[in-house]
Amino acid sequence: MEGGSTDIEKNPVGPTGGNDTADPESYSRDATEYAVSPAKDDDDDCEWENGLIPTLSSMKDFQEDSVDGVSIEFDISNGLTKRKPVKRATAEEKDVAEFVHKAHLLCLLGRGRLVDSACDDPLIQASLLSLLPTSLLKIADSPKLTASNLSPLVSWFHNNFHIRSPIAAETPCHLALASTLETREGSTEAVAALSVALFRALNLTTRFVSILDVASLKPDAEKSESVTEVGSKRLKDVFGSSTLMVAGPSCSSECTEKSSPDKSRKRLFESRDSLTTDEPKIEMSEVFMSEAPTKTSEPFPVKSEELKRKGDVEFQMQLEMAMSATAIESCKISTASESPSTSSNLTPLSKRLKKSNGISTAIGSKKVGAPLYWAEVFCSGENLTGKWVHVDAVNAIVDGEHKVEAAAAACKKSLRYVVAFAGRGAKDVTRRYCTKWYKVASSRINSIWWDVVLAPLKELESGANGARSSLEDIELETRALTEPLPTNQQAYRNHHLYVIERWVKKYQILYPKGPVLGFCSGHAVYPRTCVQTLHTKQGWLREGLQVKAAEVPAKVLKRSQKCSKEEDADDNGNGEEDHQGNTVLYGKWQTEPLVLPRAVNGIVPKNERGRVDVWSEKCLPPGTVHLRLPRVVHVARRLGIDFAHAFVGFEFKNGQSFPLFEGIVVCTEFKDAVLQAYLEEEERRESEEKRKNEAQALSKWYQLLSSIITRQQLNNAYGDGEAFSESDK
Repeated sequence: MEGGSTDIEKNPVGPTGGNDTADPESYSRDATEYAVSPAKDDDDDCEWENGLIPTLSSMKDFQEDSVDGVSIEFDISNGLTKRKPVKRATAEEKDVAEFVHKAHLLCLLGRGRLVDSACDDPLIQASLLSLLPTSLLKIADSPKLTASNLSPLVSWFHNNFHIRSPIAAETPCHLALASTLETREGSTEAVAALSVALFRALNLTTRFVSILDVASLKPDAEKSESVTEVGSKRLKDVFGSSTLMVAGPSCSSECTEKSSPDKSRKRLFESRDSLTTDEPKIEMSEVFMSEAPTKTSEPFPVKSEELKRKGDVEFQMQLEMAMSATAIESCKISTASESPSTSSNLTPLSKRLKKSNGISTAIGSKKVGAPLYWAEVFCSGENLTGKWVHVDAVNAIVDGEHKVEAAAAACKKSLRYVVAFAGRGAKDVTRRYCTKWYKVASSRINSIWWDVVLAPLKELESGANGARSSLEDIELETRALTEPLPTNQQAYRNHHLYVIERWVKKYQILYPKGPVLGFCSGHAVYPRTCVQTLHTKQGWLREGLQVKAAEVPAKVLKRSQKCSKEEDADDNGNGEEDHQGNTVLYGKWQTEPLVLPRAVNGIVPKNERGRVDVWSEKCLPPGTVHLRLPRVVHVARRLGIDFAHAFVGFEFKNGQSFPLFEGIVVCTEFKDAVLQAYLEEEERRESEEKRKNEAQALSKWYQLLSSIITRQQLNNAYGDGEAFSESDK
């Protein structure tokens, strides 16, 4: 049975553009920044084949030629071309996600402090020293400790303490460490904590380091992560946690031939069915087994509904490796009595694993774990001032801080927060392990809040380590300023150090245009400090600056054709456009401090509209003061003092802008007189209002008493008192 395939090419087009708006009464406002969508990629690799339109006779022949009644049907529907509506997170959902993120951070900080406290337990440290060989006790006596001196100690610890699958029940830190010490196996956190306790028992300055795997700061991130990781979660019964890829034992291709073909086929199909039982949404393609025996075992072709991301392709590769590993385990028993020569042949998948030098993930591997916890040992012999050395006793890695980021990415862990714990305190050391800060900066909480939270903990940590903490701060700041250049253009969109001219926004410009730090896909890379924000003349007036005379505009924006007639009228009266109606922009280097006329003889200098624009205190004319008081206009008029209404901005209602005034501007010499008269006027107003309230209250009481008396008189004259009262009820 032959089948054809059809390739569908999709060229998404991103909208581009910007809105140029202007406020009424000739006040301009900054326009909305717009993003430029990347250019479309042309793909001309489509191959065309000649095909025949099936007829009734051909369909009959097709049914006769079908094998075992198995047929393939193609459902061509328009559902693939329809885009699902994007549901944007509301402000409430964002606030909830931020609160959860903060609460989770605080909980993980508390957990790390508990583990750090348990590492200082003298009983646990003494027990570890009793297990340590005598030859390794001399490591602490080294005057200049280096990373190479720690390798024998780490190797011994790695060989004696192992990782076991985590249990559902949570145990206190001290009990978990004691249990791990007794059984020589435990969780990753417990084993890493025991390594910290051992180093501290040897009088080595050591910190417990943890990756805080907190809840996402974005409300929609959890949903997207659950979609991409749904396959790995459903394979929990067959595979373990996501770990670093290690080359497994080789298995001969002949071992699969030794086993019965029918049994092996049944076992493989049962394993495939068990994977798809819990999650009906994950559909595996049919596996067609050839009747003739093959010399090499082929991996199962696994195809999900839509392979759009790199994670899906990686998951497919992981599933192939896991299937191969499962087949290897099943054939170990049958190959136990075989000659060694039969196990020398490697499967194609094993060959691919041996040839690959990069770090990837292999679900089910128990040899190397995800880098979630490790230790930092201060080695005074590494350089002139000493160095904090990364020691991962769980994975037997020493001085491998440059491997943590790649290993975490392979295990789908983000280095958003890497915190070191010591002396009951904590310190953020993410900069040491994260070289691609632009990837995690958007997923971290506000730096101001985070610094306030860590401030008391950082003091405790620095008290335990002394002068090393200040030297480390300098090192981390240096790393923050020497981040390597990203290799993709999208990383420069919001990068805090570098920028390319492609991502310069509408109201920005590169000045000075240099130096060039490098190139990315043919685009020159400049420092972020070269990016200057541009404003119109009116915009710089709000900042207390004015454009110098005879300055050429740094940038000219063409007028948008979508601009309405009202906006055109406002822009033309603003004096911010040239004769063609384009918006002219100036940079800060083209401005000078604003020079306003001084108030003379008690007269406030006003603009052409008879008021003063008070965008900030810098916009006040010299010799004047801004009085932000309600009902102060009547006081100034009663005193006969010259004043001007203070325009402070715009108020937007129902899509329209209205000028907003607050208080008045008067000369400085009249400030005290106006304030004194204002206080007297407010006292008189309050007393008058109090008198009116009292008179109104007396009137209400008089009306109430009059109505009561009238009702009583009517009751006595015309009716029975009891009946009258009951009728009222």
